[in-house]
Order: sequence, then structure tokens, then C-alpha cells
Amino acid sequence: MARQSATAGDWRKGIMNASLLALAFREWSRRPIRAALAAAGVALATFALMSVVAFLRGYQRGMKNSLDGLGAHILLVPKGCPFDAASIALHGANWPCYLRTEHVAEIVAVPVIDQAAPALMTAIPMASGLDQVLLGITDDMLRLRPAWRIEGHFPREPDEILVGAGAAMRRGWKPGDRVQLGRLAIPPRRVAGVIAPGGTSEDGFVFLPLAEAQRVFRRERQLTHVLVRLRHPDQLDDAVTRLRGCNAGMEMNVVPLTHLFHTIQQLLHSTQVWLACVACVAVLAAVSGVGNAMLMSIGERMRELGILRAVGASRGQVFLLVWLETLQVSLVGALAGGAAAVLSAGWTEGWLRARLPMAPAETMVRPEAWWITACVVFAVGVATLAGLLPAWRAAALPPAIAMRVAKGR
Repeated sequence: MARQSATAGDWRKGIMNASLLALAFREWSRRPIRAALAAAGVALATFALMSVVAFLRGYQRGMKNSLDGLGAHILLVPKGCPFDAASIALHGANWPCYLRTEHVAEIVAVPVIDQAAPALMTAIPMASGLDQVLLGITDDMLRLRPAWRIEGHFPREPDEILVGAGAAMRRGWKPGDRVQLGRLAIPPRRVAGVIAPGGTSEDGFVFLPLAEAQRVFRRERQLTHVLVRLRHPDQLDDAVTRLRGCNAGMEMNVVPLTHLFHTIQQLLHSTQVWLACVACVAVLAAVSGVGNAMLMSIGERMRELGILRAVGASRGQVFLLVWLETLQVSLVGALAGGAAAVLSAGWTEGWLRARLPMAPAETMVRPEAWWITACVVFAVGVATLAGLLPAWRAAALPPAIAMRVAKGR
């Protein structure tokens, strides 16, 4: 008999829990406007939080890949703002001032330097209206780019060019084609080779022999920058001191790329703190909005909650009912915010890229599988925080008092 009674009690408890679950899912359909507003707050917080985290991860990854792709330890640029020059070297643009070709001999003479690759960069308008970055280089660049995989060969003749994978795909060029470089009044060039995708801004560059680029752009004996690789990374401080102390050091900025990356990380950390504050405000607003909606719902349903207690619902079951209602609206809002973050990733990246001084070429705000998991975890967290007080108040209310207060209204 005792076993049968326990079995019957468990069965009734299961029925009650199933009824509470159904009641929780039906409750928010009775007050759709309030539920929609509470869910919208969670969606906005989720959108802000996920976009911020994805941007910070993508920006740091993109800048690291861009610097790693240079294959150099030091960047030598003309006098001026070194960070503006570094941004131009990484992503491509027209330069305001130049180094002299004679500097290369002095640079190579420094004992700790292994390789020095001079370059002349410029950007020209194309028929599509977009600028095409052109980079004049020598075969010294191949020694700094051992990861390059070229379909074809490095330019051997003045009229040959080497094309990055992105530029080749965008223009429809392939090895052997004769192509016209924008609006330059020069004969067509033959595509000697196409570089396999590397995930850096160089995927969009077109490379010419350095001497030919200097002739075409009327920059004889001029360079925009020099990439330097050391014999050993530990010699960086010695190399910087020697380069700044040579005759050419009076006309150029010596930018250690590791220091540049650390500076970018510091700037990114400051941005991270600011964006984290914005995301925290959004999260607090979502928690407070959902909690307030639940408190209002409990105030309107005192008689209903009292009846539930009177027919046998325990405090824990009432607590579970309110928490399930909170979880429902939080989960809907979080999934909606996550979907909005994924669908608007391109727009978010475009907006951020237009306002960043040093934006990597690769995608920064990239939808990833962890976004869905983050949505669910965030929803559970918001539901737990926002639903604790309302659920506790509902569970602590005696049934007789709840029914008497509701009747008195």
C-alpha cells in the first residue's frame, strides 16, 4: 500500500509538473505586448553582446594575421606618423612621401639584418570605380613570403605582373591573360602568376617589378617602404638602435612590428572596455525589463497562484512555473537577437570598418557556431537573474492570503 501510495504521488506530481509547463508556455500568449517588449530587451542585449565579442575576436585575429603575413620584423617608412604609414603598408593606399633607393644599401649593411625587401606602393582607379593597389617589388619579397603559392611564376619581364587571389577573382584574371591596369596610359600587362589566397590584404594587390613600377609612376629611385627581417627575433632592439643611428635613419621611421602589434592590442583593450560597458548596460536593461514584467504578471495573477497552491502545487512548483515563464521570454529574445546579429554581420562590419583607422582586410564580424550556444547560455543567465525575485515572491505567498488579496481587489 505504501509503495502504491508513493507511486500515485509520483504520478500526480508528474501530472502537476506537466501542467505547470503547459501553463508557463501559455501565459505569455495572454499578454503578447508585454512579452514582446521584454523579449525585445533581451534581443537587443544579445545583439549588442554578440556583435561586440565577435568584432573584438575578429579584429584581433585579422590584425595578427596581417602582421604575420608580412613575414618581417621591422617596417621602415618615411618620416611622419608611423602608425598611419603602417596602416597604409598593411592595407594599401597612396603614400604622401617617399624613401630613397640608396637607403637599401645602408639597411642591408646592418649586421643583424637578414633580408630587406624594398617596395613602391600606389593605388589607381579602375573601371569599376574601386581603387586597385599596385605594389612594385623585387624577388627579395619571395624570401619574406615563403608561404606564397604561385600559380605560374614570379614576374621575369618588365611587362609581367603578379596578382593576388582576391584581385584575380574580382577581375576574372588568370595566368597568361593580357590585362589593362585601370586608366594608366601604358600597354596591357601579362599576368605571370596568381598567388593562392593567404587571408591578408595582399590577396587584393597587384605586384609589378620594382624598376618598372618606379618608371610607370615616375618615382625613379623612390620607395614607399622597406620590409626587414632579422637574423634572429631576439636582435630586434639592437637592430632598431642600429637603423636609427645610420645615415638613412634621419629620413625614416623604424617601426618594430611586434611593438606595433602590442600598441594595437592596447588600443583594442581600451575599445574592449568601452564596448563591454555598453554591452553590460544593455544586459542590465534586459534583466531589469524581464524582471519588471514578471513582477507585474505576478501582481495580476495572485488569485491564480493561490488556487494553484490550494489544489496542491508546492512552493517549488510555483517557483518553477515563474522561472519557466521567464526562461521562455528570455530564450525567445536571445535567439532573435542572435539571429539578428548573424544576419546583420555584414552591415555591422561595414559600419565598424568605416570608423576604424587600421581595419584588417579579412572578415572581422564572422558568424560562428558558438553564437547559438552563447544565445542559449545568455538566455538561461538572464532568466535566472531576472526570475529569482519574482519566482521567490510567488512561491513564498500563502494560498489563503493570495486569494484574499486578489478578492479584495
